[in-house]
Amino acid sequence: KYEELPNYVKDAFISIEDKNFYKHNGLNYKRIAKALINNIKSKSLKEGASTISQQLIKNTHLTSEKTLKRKLNEMSLALELEKNFSKDEILETYLNVIYFGNGAYGLENASQIYFGKTATNLSISESAMLAGMIKSPKTYSPISHPEKSTERRNLVLQEMKKDKYITEEQFEMAVSEPIKLSSKSISNIRNFYEEATLQEATKILSLTEKEIALGQYKIFTYQNPVDQNALSNIVLSKDYYSENTYGNIPDGCGIVIDNSTGGITAFNGKSIYDLVNMKRSPGSSIKPILVYAPALENGKISPSTPLLDEETNFSGYKPQNVGAKYYGWIDATKSIEKSLNIPAIKIMQATGLKNCKKLAEQCNIKFTEQDNNYALALGALTNGTTVVELANTYLPFANDGKFIEAKFIKKICNKDGKIVYENLPESKQVMSPETAYLMTEMLVASVKNGTSCRLNKLDINIAGKTGTVGIKGTNLNSDAWSVAYNPQKTVCAWLGNSTGNKECMLEGNNNGGTFCTSIVRDTFENLDIDKSKNFEKPDGIITVELDRMSFEKEHRMLIANNLTPDRYKVKAIFNKKYAPTTTALPFEILNYVALTGKLEKNLPTLEFETVRDAKYKLYRIEEDTCKMLISFSNKTGKQQFVDTSTNSDTVYTYYVECTTDDGKLIKSNSVKLKTNSGNKSAIKKIFNSW
Repeated sequence: KYEELPNYVKDAFISIEDKNFYKHNGLNYKRIAKALINNIKSKSLKEGASTISQQLIKNTHLTSEKTLKRKLNEMSLALELEKNFSKDEILETYLNVIYFGNGAYGLENASQIYFGKTATNLSISESAMLAGMIKSPKTYSPISHPEKSTERRNLVLQEMKKDKYITEEQFEMAVSEPIKLSSKSISNIRNFYEEATLQEATKILSLTEKEIALGQYKIFTYQNPVDQNALSNIVLSKDYYSENTYGNIPDGCGIVIDNSTGGITAFNGKSIYDLVNMKRSPGSSIKPILVYAPALENGKISPSTPLLDEETNFSGYKPQNVGAKYYGWIDATKSIEKSLNIPAIKIMQATGLKNCKKLAEQCNIKFTEQDNNYALALGALTNGTTVVELANTYLPFANDGKFIEAKFIKKICNKDGKIVYENLPESKQVMSPETAYLMTEMLVASVKNGTSCRLNKLDINIAGKTGTVGIKGTNLNSDAWSVAYNPQKTVCAWLGNSTGNKECMLEGNNNGGTFCTSIVRDTFENLDIDKSKNFEKPDGIITVELDRMSFEKEHRMLIANNLTPDRYKVKAIFNKKYAPTTTALPFEILNYVALTGKLEKNLPTLEFETVRDAKYKLYRIEEDTCKMLISFSNKTGKQQFVDTSTNSDTVYTYYVECTTDDGKLIKSNSVKLKTNSGNKSAIKKIFNSW
C-alpha cells in the first residue's frame, strides 16, 4: 500500500523517473518537445519522455514497440488514467507492477528478491538502487553489473538531494552504504522453471516477456509435478549444502530431462544468478561426450582397451591426476571409473581433437577459437557450459545414439487458442547405438565402482559421471557436478561458487562424488519413472573371451585360445565392427619341469624351461644339507643358473620345485654334478637376460 512505504522510497522513483509527477496531467510537454527534437535529429524514436503515468499504461496495456501510433495511444491513455485515478493511486499501482529484472515484478517482490526484506524496511540506498534499475533492469542489475548499478544508485541519490528529499548527511551515508544482496531469500521466492520458460518463449516468439503477457499467450511446458517436487525438495534443502570454513554455502541447481522427448520436467536451484544461462567449467563430467564416446565411435578404444596411466609430458603440457596418483596399466573402463586425467588425454590424442570436438558440437556444446588444446579433455572450456547443455549431452547414451535438444516448452497458444508454436522433437543420430551402449556400460561401472558410487543404493539401472573443478595449489573447488541417467530420465546437479571470491569456494570434500551425487541419487529416488526399465543392448554388441595374461603381461587384447583354461579367460564387450581378431598363442599346460645340468669351467650350470604365472625354486643338496639357491616367478622361457658358490671336488644334486597358479606342486628330475679338484669361488648368481 502507498501509505505503508517510507516517503524516501516513493521520492527515489519520482526524482529519477518523473520529477513533475504531482504537477502534470499525465504528460510532460516540455520533455515531449525535447525528446521530439532529439528524435528528429537522430531519425529515430529512441527517446520517449514517458511520465510515470505513461510508463504504467505502457506496462499494463501496450507493447514495447517504438512506433508513433503506439506512442500516441500511450499518451491518450495516460490522460484518461489521470482523469480517473488519483496521483497516489497511480504511483501505488506503478510501484506494484514495474519490472526490476530477475523475475521481480513490483517493488515488494524486488525488495524480497534482492535484499530479503519487505519494501517497508528498505533503506534510502536500497530504494535508490531499485529506482535506478527501472531504466534498464539488465544494464543496472546489481547481480550482473554491480559497478553500473552503484553508479546509477548514486545518480538517483544525487537527484534526491537536489530535489531536497534527503539531506547532505543522508546522501553521504547512503552513497557510502555497500550493496548487500540476499542469497538466501531469493531461492525461496524465484521460480527458476518459470523464468527459464519465459526466456525460451521470448526467443521462440521474438517478443518481450511483457508483450507475451499482454498478448495473453498460453505456454504449455514439459514440467512434471512429481519430478519438480522431487527435485525442489532436494535441491532447496540445506542438508545438501555444506558450509566452508568461512561459513558460506555454495550456489546450486538441478535439472531433470525426459530422455525420449528432451522435455525438461524439472528445474530449480539456489542462487541470485540466472542459473539457466550461467556457464561454468564442467570438469570431468564432459569426458563422456568429448573424450570417450568419440574414441568408441572411431574404434580407438573399447571398454577393455589397456591404457598406461603414468606421469606424462604432452609436448610441454604436464597435467596430473587428482592427488598426483597414478595406476600404471588399466583398462578404459577403470580410467573413467576413477576419472583419471592422463588416460583421458591419451585417448583424445589418439582420436584427434577435431573428431572429439565434432561429436560434442553435434550435441550443442560450443567452443571458442581458444578451445584447441588437450586441456579440453579435462573440461577446460573457455566459456564452460550451462547445466542444461551439459545434461543434454547425456541423452544420446540413453537414446541409441540419438540427440534431442532439451526444451522447457511443449507448445504456445495465442489468446484465441490457436497453436502458434509446437515443439516436435527432432532426433539426430550423432553416434552409433553400439557406441551409446558401450559408453553406458562404462558409466554403469562408474556407479558400481567409481566416483558415482553413491548412486549404488538405488535399485534401478543407472549410469553416471561426476566432475570436480579444483583450484590449483589449494584443496578448494570452484565447481562440482554429477550427471546420471536411467533408460527414461537424466538428472544433473551442480554446486559451485558463482562469486569467484575465495571465501565462497567449496571445501575439498565438497566434490562431484559427494553432495552433488547425493542430490542426484535422492532426486532419482522420487522421480516419476518405471524403475524396472533396463538399457537395451544393440545387435552390434558382441561378447569376446580375452586372454587375461596377454592383457596383464603384454597389455594387448587377444582372443583366448581354445586350450586356454577358464581361469585365464576374461569376458569383454565390443562393437562387433571393432572387435579383436588376433588369437593368443596356445596356452602352456604345465605337467612337469625338465632340469638339465653340466660343468662349464668347473662350475655347475643348470637349465630349465619356465611358463608364465608359476613360481619356481631351485634347490641344491650337498651330502645331507638342502639349500634353496633362487626363487622367482613370472618368467617365461629358458632359464640358466650358474652355481658359483661351490667347492672343488664335491658332489652336488640339484632339483626344481614349481607351484602353478592353481596351487599344484610339480617337482623336476634331479641332476647330480661333481666339481673337479682345485675350484673355489665366491657366491654369485648369474641369470640370463630377462
